[in-house]
Amino acid sequence: MPTAMPDTAPEPMRAGQRRIDALNFNALQQNLHRLLLIRTIVFSLQLVALVYAWLMLKLVLDYALIFSIFATLALVNGALYWRLEHRQTPRAEEFFIHLLIDVLGLSLLLYFTGGASNPFVSYLLVPVTIAAATLTWRYTLGLSLCALACYSLLLFFYKPLPVLMPDEGSGVHLHTTSPLEPLNLHVIGMWFNFLVSAALISYFVLRMASDNQRQERRLRQYREDTLRNEQILAVATMAAGTAHELGTPLGSMAVLLKELEHQHQQDELLCQDLQLLQQQVARCRTSLRSLAQKADFKNLETERLSLREFLLRLQNQWQLLRPEVSCTLHWQEGEAPRIQADTTLQQALVNMLNNAADSSPDGLELRVQWNAAHWTLLIRDFGPGISRELAATLGSHFVTTKAQGMGVGLVLSQATINRLGGTVNLYPQDTGGTLTEITLPTHLPPMPGRD
Repeated sequence: MPTAMPDTAPEPMRAGQRRIDALNFNALQQNLHRLLLIRTIVFSLQLVALVYAWLMLKLVLDYALIFSIFATLALVNGALYWRLEHRQTPRAEEFFIHLLIDVLGLSLLLYFTGGASNPFVSYLLVPVTIAAATLTWRYTLGLSLCALACYSLLLFFYKPLPVLMPDEGSGVHLHTTSPLEPLNLHVIGMWFNFLVSAALISYFVLRMASDNQRQERRLRQYREDTLRNEQILAVATMAAGTAHELGTPLGSMAVLLKELEHQHQQDELLCQDLQLLQQQVARCRTSLRSLAQKADFKNLETERLSLREFLLRLQNQWQLLRPEVSCTLHWQEGEAPRIQADTTLQQALVNMLNNAADSSPDGLELRVQWNAAHWTLLIRDFGPGISRELAATLGSHFVTTKAQGMGVGLVLSQATINRLGGTVNLYPQDTGGTLTEITLPTHLPPMPGRD
């Protein structure tokens, strides 16, 4: 990556990060809504079980303390509901804290209702699963360790619930009857099963969720690229049709201009004007033929030459077109690598320079950097600049900041650079102007019809 002007380079990254944050915000909102629904369902089931134990089973429990825990968890649910209704921005840390509250709250309830022998102990895996599916591996690991620690403590520290402990008729004790009684094989097996389940869920669900998110990002990028390519194809189709339609009138104009020159040979000034018009018509016909040839990728010519030679040639040819705009070129120290370029790359870079020059008629500053695999051209203009929101859309949509512009040049130039394996980034500068970063590989990627 380029090292020039590091204070301004992160700006478009911040614009992209804002779009990512917006997507993360929506995902967190939805996940918190789902967590609120899960909590409501589990809270209702636990409450029904507690009422059943009180009225039907006549179990002796500290109901006042247990109901106070329920009331506290209900207040947490109410606070979460209020926060979601007021659309305050959630964060991943907040989601983790809510899952942690679920683990600790359930562990506290289990402490007063039989500890690890309570059937609801398996619910400790639910927050772990949710964390693995929605949060990063650090949060998942932290919650898994916390749930495992709570389960382990509940094996030794709890208020016994006799109805869950022994089977008096058979004399078989599946669980310990008191916290001080040694653990039997069944209890150890339950603990080990919880450990394995938590580890498998944390690993595999986290991997699957990560793969799904990565696949979704690729699909979104594919849809955006497909839409842009369809727009470019439409422009290319219209250009080919326009070139075909212009061929006939340009040929007619060339014939008429020759006849007029032949008829007015005695008028020297008129002949000079007619010759100039003939040259312009010939130039238009040549451009149309070149457009038709370049429309087929199989006809693209590539050459391998020094990066310094390529850019100096580009600078000299562009200065002939825009002699009124000064252009300073700065080089990285060391020997420039050899690159492979085709006939479309130079035109794409000329378009980028023209865009910068239109915004900055007082001059441009170019910087060239490279490494073993890529080379980078930085174009710094000193014009009014563009907003960060517009910088994020330029090159992917037909948007222009020029009064007479159509927004096509930058889209086609970026499409050409992307086709060659490169990237284009626009960095609005705090002091005014824009930094355009063009990064390309030293070796062109394989293309149909290209060896």
